[in-house]
Amino acid sequence: MRPTTLISLVVALTVPASGALGMVGDLEAFLRAVEAASAVTVPLRADGQMEAQLATGQLRSDLVMILRPPADTYIELREGQRKALLLPSAGTAYRLYTTGGKAEAFAQNATFADSDFTREDLEPFQLARYGNWLIADESGGEITVTLLPKSSQYTMLVTTFDVERKVPLKTLYYQDTLNNLVKIRREGDYTLVGRKWMPSAISMENFKFRTTTALRLAWTQGAEFPPELFDPAFLSRSLAFGPQRAPAGAPAGQ
Repeated sequence: MRPTTLISLVVALTVPASGALGMVGDLEAFLRAVEAASAVTVPLRADGQMEAQLATGQLRSDLVMILRPPADTYIELREGQRKALLLPSAGTAYRLYTTGGKAEAFAQNATFADSDFTREDLEPFQLARYGNWLIADESGGEITVTLLPKSSQYTMLVTTFDVERKVPLKTLYYQDTLNNLVKIRREGDYTLVGRKWMPSAISMENFKFRTTTALRLAWTQGAEFPPELFDPAFLSRSLAFGPQRAPAGAPAGQ
């Protein structure tokens, strides 16, 4: 998408966003449905890996992500036991940066484990964060929406959604100006967990630093966890990883 096109789209945002257009008759209603679809009704757990090609080298670690209804998120890396706790209902977030460290406030533009994901990138979609929005394109069961944040490290987001599933597929992040594309996020390999579509693959490409972070996730429903897992006072002690499992086919006790 050309910079001049982006600028003209933002100018067009003075037009109310609730007009009937194509597949989506009411854009605001659709985005509220996307927000509702991002919430969970039962606890979910993902076990997987994070791989990051960073300026400081390669990061590869097992990862656990636990979602507590409706939208609280706990993330832990086995490598260095780095953790993040996102509590959007309370408007707070915390991270643990090093093993043996203390939980600290997780700022919107701070990174998780030096990856390409910031706190803002990890939080679920909430329409209240945006001052205006506009349909940029509709085709093939997908809709691309331009979003202007009220308060953010980003100037503008352009997100492509799957219309039927109401899930994001790709997000372009612009910073400082309307033509300064700094990141692209992709979400795919969606799997139905209970009644909720969850991405098995998430990646973030950072053009400023020429780095990429990728997550591979396997989701399960009805996750069990101790209540202190979502208490920031216990962030330095709580562990989501269980005992190491023996490789498939290995004799018991090895």
